[in-house]
Amino acid sequence: MRQRKTLVKPPLRTVCLKNSVHEKVSFLEIPADPESYSLAEDVRQGAAQFRPLKELAESGTGLRSRILAITARDREMGLMAVTYLAMEVQKWKAREGELPFDTEFDEAACSWYESANRIPVLSASEIQSGSSPQEIPFESGGYLYGTVRIRDSHEPFWRSCHQESLVILVNREQWFGEEMDFPEVLSRDLRLYVVFLDGDPAAGGGEFSDLPFGVPDRERFRALRNSFILTYAAQELEVSFEETDPEAYYRHVLLENIRQRGIRLKRGFSPQRILHLASSVSTCHLCTTIDRIVAYAVKDREGEEICLGNRDFDFADRFLREPVPEGKGKTKSARALLEEQLVGLPEIKQQVLDIVGVMKYQKARRERRIGSSGYHNVHLMLGAPGTAKTTVAGLMGRILFEEKLLPDSRMVCLNGAELKGMYVGHSAPKTRALFEKYDVIIIDEAYSIAESGGETDSYGNEAIAQLILELERHGEDKLVIFAGYGGEDVCDRDNRMKDFLDANPGIRSRISSTFFFRSYTPAEMREIFLRLAGLGQYRPESGCGELVERYFEKRTSDPSFGNGREARALLEMATVFAARRLAQKKHLTDQDLRTLLKADVENAIRRTEEQLRTREAQMARIGF
Repeated sequence: MRQRKTLVKPPLRTVCLKNSVHEKVSFLEIPADPESYSLAEDVRQGAAQFRPLKELAESGTGLRSRILAITARDREMGLMAVTYLAMEVQKWKAREGELPFDTEFDEAACSWYESANRIPVLSASEIQSGSSPQEIPFESGGYLYGTVRIRDSHEPFWRSCHQESLVILVNREQWFGEEMDFPEVLSRDLRLYVVFLDGDPAAGGGEFSDLPFGVPDRERFRALRNSFILTYAAQELEVSFEETDPEAYYRHVLLENIRQRGIRLKRGFSPQRILHLASSVSTCHLCTTIDRIVAYAVKDREGEEICLGNRDFDFADRFLREPVPEGKGKTKSARALLEEQLVGLPEIKQQVLDIVGVMKYQKARRERRIGSSGYHNVHLMLGAPGTAKTTVAGLMGRILFEEKLLPDSRMVCLNGAELKGMYVGHSAPKTRALFEKYDVIIIDEAYSIAESGGETDSYGNEAIAQLILELERHGEDKLVIFAGYGGEDVCDRDNRMKDFLDANPGIRSRISSTFFFRSYTPAEMREIFLRLAGLGQYRPESGCGELVERYFEKRTSDPSFGNGREARALLEMATVFAARRLAQKKHLTDQDLRTLLKADVENAIRRTEEQLRTREAQMARIGF
């Protein structure tokens, strides 16, 4: 049985002919075994952006068109579309009994030999200029300033093409013509693939505000393309991700790239990490970037059976991540933010640093092959709402990433009920996908996974079973936090987190530590209010802090006290009264816009107390 292949990147080659000007030639090297590729199967596997190509190939007459106009978001997608179409044309010709025209390619030759399996790729400007522009150094006073492009009397290689195919790339950023016309090639018996780059800014045709004078905007560019299609009765095709999921496609490309190289993957391998790193650097040449990453991972392993895991791609962090800016704008470390941004919580901060230390210790043991204790990076965070559980979890994840203890710092926070699927069999893949996409996973109100109207349901049981499996697989390369209301100072009747853990020994046994977040004191609430004001570049008038502290002396004893969230809400209310105070002032200074008066804070406290009394009265009326 023939092994099916998939395009993992455009098969583009560039060579230098050894003629008088060392002419550079770029061409698509179409696979010699097109029957091993199935466009229809690739579309089914996730390459839905190529569905118009599949429909054209199946139409019976679609491939007979001599001119195919392809609109693509970038050069890479356009050239992959041409490759698929060229293979479909070869299959169609084979069915029709046509023999391919081919000659032996000789890079040392002074001229280009046409072939059905080598399609030259040229820009529209090269075709219009009538020759291939050459770049020569431009220097003055011993300093190299760049290069200049010149034309010479040399006959360009593409003028010898008369029978096969040619790709013309029309890049909006480089287009200066009033109409799209290529008479010199249109008059020949060539199959033309005219690729209009109309999507990604880096590929031309993007939304530039500083395009040179004479370059058409996107609407004008599309009008020129449409005119070309109508004039030459070209077959129109568009490659677009609008109706498909690009992440699913690039994941398929990565796994197919690995499969075609005969590589085995270790359990727990995460494709999303590589895709995330690759897309952070290149969105226009993502398939090529993925190919380079995989090739680098195996560059020193020729002649041996290769099995790769997440750690084998650690080099991508060095090569693909954007460096932290130096100097004035340098980003603060997560460890520094833990100390500076969080008010109080000394025990919590130390507990975070202890866990970081344990993870470094375990990593050092693994690297020296001493062994591993099976430590699980899974933790429980208990406390009232607004006690900074999510903030601490996020900073903890960033610290672990900065210490190279996590592959990435992508974080998600969701309610436990969100893990439950819509139907039987949906919860498990939904939970598995969560671990594939994220590195820091915070599950709030985790008890809601298994509860539905006070009872355990099959959807929750399915999610829990998969959750236990993922915790075992990703005990060291993920940070998982179960958060919710509970703790030592919560009565047994309200401690639903305790009931959840008691009912799920598989999860309880994988939790390595528990964080207890106590409620903030009035003094800490004052500090939180002032810090939030500082972050917003507000300057509270002297005495505002005392007002806030006195207000929270009453609020902290209320069972409905919302901790840090109430400090933020009070600040937002104070800005409402500051805006009302300045509404009639015609000329506002920077000081006016920064200052919060005691009166603004007093009015905010008064309004907040009124709202709380109203809410309590309403709750009492409806029986709560």
